[in-house]
Amino acid sequence: MVTFLAQARQMMLQRQAKAVAKAIRAMDVAQRKATADQTLAEIQAAAVLPQPHWHGCNDAMMYRPWSPVASTAARRCRDRSIQLRLRSAALWLAVVYHETRQTQHAGLQGVHRQVLGMLRELRESSKSTPAAEAAWFKAAA
Repeated sequence: MVTFLAQARQMMLQRQAKAVAKAIRAMDVAQRKATADQTLAEIQAAAVLPQPHWHGCNDAMMYRPWSPVASTAARRCRDRSIQLRLRSAALWLAVVYHETRQTQHAGLQGVHRQVLGMLRELRESSKSTPAAEAAWFKAAA
């Protein structure tokens, strides 16, 4: 049963990752920098929570197998509003980063590698100062 749930989640996250990656590729340099900064802030905000993958969700949903935040954020990555797309991409990356970070399932580890690739793409596309670069590595630890 757990394997089936993990495979279903993997397929959902891979489909969402395509939408988020497409949104990131469509951003210009300034938008990528804003998304990178927002993503870093979201990852850091989620890291202080007892269950970081539930960042952005209310307590009433704590007994579900996973958070609906990633689905909502991925859907909003296709919105017409640029600000909503940037915020949604950042939130999706942060939530899925924490959700897949220490997973034992090979498929979800692949999703985590996709997330790390998108984070790297955002980080490299915005020429950061050395202090900002150090903050990225510190936040991921």
